[in-house]
Amino acid sequence: MALYEQRIAPLLAEDRPSSCNSCHLSGIDLDRYALGDPCRTMACMVEEGLVSLEDPESSTILGWIARAEPDSALITESVIAEEYDGFKAWIEWSATCGAQACGEIENPCVPEGEAPVCEEHDERDPFDPPEHGDPGDCSDLTLETLFRDRVYVHRGRCAPCHVQGADLTGPDWVRAGACNEASLATMRWLLEHQLVDAQSPADSLLLLKPLDEADGGVEHGGHHKFADTSDPAYNDMLYWIERWASCQTE
Repeated sequence: MALYEQRIAPLLAEDRPSSCNSCHLSGIDLDRYALGDPCRTMACMVEEGLVSLEDPESSTILGWIARAEPDSALITESVIAEEYDGFKAWIEWSATCGAQACGEIENPCVPEGEAPVCEEHDERDPFDPPEHGDPGDCSDLTLETLFRDRVYVHRGRCAPCHVQGADLTGPDWVRAGACNEASLATMRWLLEHQLVDAQSPADSLLLLKPLDEADGGVEHGGHHKFADTSDPAYNDMLYWIERWASCQTE
């Protein structure tokens, strides 16, 4: 696709000065989404909640680009504007023509020849409300299901640094394998290593590490992964932590 080759591929190149790859934007290394072709690259961004084809202008990636600030002679306001306009045009094209041009893409974020972190593929789009309601009880099944639908579904925000078996730069708390088992193992790891605070859910390291220090987060080697506290992933995770914490007193 000419639009992708001319306006997007250069932005994802590792050697190009860009708000996308010079400062991780909002903690996302965008060059890792360059998966060989525009269809797979866009599908991966949609799967991980960076792009909304239903409402392109609300796409998280556009919000992050808009928040970027010039910080050198190379990354200027015109560079940032070029990135914003290029991504916006690509998302809008994908929303109107992408399905017909690309068709169905299975496991879009998994490079050819690699196994997916989660081996089942019936998860919700991070932009959509959870399919499973919250029955409100404190059973193990309810808390484990809520974790899968509210926390594990957003694991892409923390990849590749924290995925089990990867070339890690941080703790490998994102477990891999069949989804239910991997989600449960991930939940147990987080609880055992005290990344969840039952006394003060909003102070949990699971939330503060990915949050920008300017918004109350703490230092994180991978930079921030949430746009701010209004980010859907932040609120999903906070919801589960609050539910889990409320059940510890019963």
